[in-house]
Amino acid sequence: MCWVALIPLAVAAVGGLMQGQQQSAAATAQASALKQNAAYLNRAANDARYRGVVDADTQRVQTQNLIGTQRAAMAGNGGVVDDGSNAVLQQDAAQYGELDAMIISNNAAREAYGYEVQATNNISNAGTLKSNAKTGMISSLLGGVVGGLGIAYSSGLFNSNSGLGTGTNAALGGNARLNYNQAIA
Repeated sequence: MCWVALIPLAVAAVGGLMQGQQQSAAATAQASALKQNAAYLNRAANDARYRGVVDADTQRVQTQNLIGTQRAAMAGNGGVVDDGSNAVLQQDAAQYGELDAMIISNNAAREAYGYEVQATNNISNAGTLKSNAKTGMISSLLGGVVGGLGIAYSSGLFNSNSGLGTGTNAALGGNARLNYNQAIA
């Protein structure tokens, strides 16, 4: 008859285990999604770096075109293109053009870094979710067992007239003392 009183304990333990498995499955799915997003972010970082190189090179070509246009205009006006203020004007255009290319490169590197930080955070969060899933599964199982024990206790399973022996009641905190014969039995 005592085993019937343990049914709530078993049901609660199984319920806790199932809840833990569901939480673990959900956390695993979230962790998988975070890892996939991290892979996409790493690809975006590589793309940003590549675009930075291409855009910086495009800026350098545009600067050279501007300098060529300046030289043609200066020569068309009868000026000496490699001397005096004409030479300084071309040097300034080259310097500002290179500065623009470096800014483009720097902005691309910053964009790539932002993607990489997000990817690293996603991978870290995925690891935390997996760790929490394991802990949550154990906690849910233990919570189910404790809940089942509470139900069993409130139903009188551990009372002196519940069918358990004096030794069980004494071990569970009852008032009865064990004698030698009861301890052996």
